[in-house]
Amino acid sequence: MNDDDLSRLIREQATHHKAESRLRAAIQTRITLASAAQPTGASPASHATALKPSHWREFGWRTALSGFVLGVALTAGLMPSTSRWIQNLDKPLSAELVADHVRALQTGALIQVASTDRHTVKPWFQGKLDFAPTVLNLADQGFPLQGARIEQLEGRNVAVLVYMHNHHVISLFVQPTDGQQPAKRLQQRGFNLLNWAEGGMQYWLVSDMDAKELAHFEQAWQTEVGQLH
Repeated sequence: MNDDDLSRLIREQATHHKAESRLRAAIQTRITLASAAQPTGASPASHATALKPSHWREFGWRTALSGFVLGVALTAGLMPSTSRWIQNLDKPLSAELVADHVRALQTGALIQVASTDRHTVKPWFQGKLDFAPTVLNLADQGFPLQGARIEQLEGRNVAVLVYMHNHHVISLFVQPTDGQQPAKRLQQRGFNLLNWAEGGMQYWLVSDMDAKELAHFEQAWQTEVGQLH
């Protein structure tokens, strides 16, 4: 069976499934990060010319076969579901969060409304989001509020509160969710992240400061929220 026959077999027999929005965003993020990491001066064409035609045929055949086997495995239920896979890894979402944080720092779009007053920042979100995020100024605990912005996460507008601590910038992503979740630490590209869920909201802290300092922020946030209720 040659490559054309195998490709035709895959088109005719393989089952197609629409990827979840989170998976699509994760894949796009991975592609963007991989492209950014490619050394300058090294083009896809330069890599292609280094391969002999026989290698290309072998690569094409193996790639098509791998895709066919993957499709069969998914159809047969032999692999974990996409949501479970992403839930276990959390790396694609953490990569997207870090990418948003870094992009905001590099482009100067870190803050769209600058204020240390939560009564100024919170009303600013009205009409821009379909939910009302909690806004706190934790200056007394060493984390003064600087302002806020809106980002797109998994195709949805979310609130991002910006804080400072010892010259470190902190982005706190806030979006609605169901249920509760204890704090969980992650690391991506040298950045520390802390994720938890409470009161119908999910929170993601992203910063280059120490993980212990992020934990102090989360504790200060929990204490302040408890005093509001």
